[in-house]
Amino acid sequence: MSLFQFRAFFKALRANPTVWLLLVVAAYVLYAPGAGFAPSLTWHDRQRIAQLAALSIVLFMALAALPLRRQVEALWAVLPKWARGMLSLALLLGVISALLAPLQRWAMLEVGLCALLLAGALGVAAGRRSFGNQADAMLVVIFYALAIAYTVKTQVTYLGMLTIGAGQGLPFNVCELYTGFSNIRFFGQYQTMLLPFLLLPAMWWANNTRQRVLLAIVPAIWWMLVVASGTRGTWVALMAGVMVVALFGGQSGRRWIKWQVAGLVSGLLCYAIFILGLPGLLEQPATFLHRTNDIVPLSAREVIWASSIEFTKHHPWLGIGPMHFAYYPNAVAAHPHNFVLQFMCEWGIPAALLITAVFAAGGLAFARFVKRTTGGPVTETSLVAVALLAAITGATVQALIDGVLVMPVSQMTLVLICGWAIGLYFEGRPTPASVGVFEKRLCAALVVLSAGAVAYGVWPEISHLEQRQEAYFEAHPSSTLLLPRFWIQGWFNPEAWPR
Repeated sequence: MSLFQFRAFFKALRANPTVWLLLVVAAYVLYAPGAGFAPSLTWHDRQRIAQLAALSIVLFMALAALPLRRQVEALWAVLPKWARGMLSLALLLGVISALLAPLQRWAMLEVGLCALLLAGALGVAAGRRSFGNQADAMLVVIFYALAIAYTVKTQVTYLGMLTIGAGQGLPFNVCELYTGFSNIRFFGQYQTMLLPFLLLPAMWWANNTRQRVLLAIVPAIWWMLVVASGTRGTWVALMAGVMVVALFGGQSGRRWIKWQVAGLVSGLLCYAIFILGLPGLLEQPATFLHRTNDIVPLSAREVIWASSIEFTKHHPWLGIGPMHFAYYPNAVAAHPHNFVLQFMCEWGIPAALLITAVFAAGGLAFARFVKRTTGGPVTETSLVAVALLAAITGATVQALIDGVLVMPVSQMTLVLICGWAIGLYFEGRPTPASVGVFEKRLCAALVVLSAGAVAYGVWPEISHLEQRQEAYFEAHPSSTLLLPRFWIQGWFNPEAWPR
């Protein structure tokens, strides 16, 4: 990018203040894997606190600055009336369910967080809608910079294990390459949503083979990390994204798939050399998660899925209460690892149907939009649309078998890509005058009340999270792992963790 283009970019940035809402969410996604504050806390809790800070900034900016608020209101108005009504009704049912739940503070915390995440997605969409194609390039650069930073950190760890670790007789543990997350699977969710974008710089800006190879190194390393992680949900999600792109992506989709296949092949080659080859030559064979013989088993998911169905049978209309799967302890997980079952058993069948219907209809509308967008020549916008379709499809599929809608980084990354897609879809569309003053004020009041519910929900624990974990282990000496939900110690039932 030339100096003139650089100045023009920042001039355009100043002229579109709404894009700062988008940048706050993007900054969180960039920062979260390396969050350095409070090192005594787990990655999950640090990322949760940073998420609350990012959402607070977005909320403050949107409410304090009239131009920003109007842009978000305009984005809400451009949504179909039926979608606004169904989302509002689902949130209302969530509030009623929360008020009837055993521990209302935790239930309202979940409903409030969902409302703030929805508001954050609308803020991102408003930023993309006002900033246009420049937002696409900016976000791709942010994602690529994030991938570079994580790759560098991974390579430092890798070299340390090969040199210092080998000298001390330590094994080459592949799990050590995955830093910044409390569980490798959480990083897998991150990869599902970011990998579709990482080859775009090489596709867009490389002028010769050398530049293409240099820009493709980082995504190749990320593909290597996917292969080495043993995270089956990520493999399934990425394959689902490729299949949907093949159906709706047109010429741009076919080109994108070719590059992704090349990235996968490069990742497999890197895996063979750097994970299997070099450690073996140095008589330091790698230890890692083998999943080739463990593809079909559900890893006890059938247990929590059965529990979710039982809860739904006994509480079909309003569920057991938002977040209240974590109220009834089990030995597997504090959430159902399936977003449909999660809403069904916690919020009730009607709310789950409303939320699923809106998300499914929005996904199909975006897929048809991608098909129209990719009907002509390959452009940067068409490739972004294809990558967004792959990322959203992958996240949706992975959310059916994992906690994409529970983990803080996954939540915010999903907010970013969904808001990005909404903004792209509604770009250039006139804002209808269908939202009155009353509805605007009601929405603003609900967002403020949601922020209050979240603040009230986190205040009692946020200052003593370490003590909370220690108390749980003291009460449960046989426990060796913490099962996350809102915090890394996800149980909040007094019977599961004495207060």
